[in-house]
Amino acid sequence: METPETSATPETPAAPDAWAEQASELMAKIEILLEVQLGEYELLNSKLEEWKKNPGQEWLTMADYEPWQNALKALEEAQREFDAHIATRAA
Repeated sequence: METPETSATPETPAAPDAWAEQASELMAKIEILLEVQLGEYELLNSKLEEWKKNPGQEWLTMADYEPWQNALKALEEAQREFDAHIATRAA
């Protein structure tokens, strides 16, 4: 005898949603790139703090800024990729 709690056909687990899996992968990529960008920012900030303590030393160069800028660009690109993916579901 069937009750409201049981049904005649057993529930099958839902098939993985490829769109959701892709969104999760893109979010994981963003998280990794955030950590990389934060690490580069902290390194650059420490160089700036050191320079403030000893302003007579060499100025920071593009070589000091480039790793942080590149990490930031990679993060921005990943965010655009994620936004584009999200937009496909909303459309």
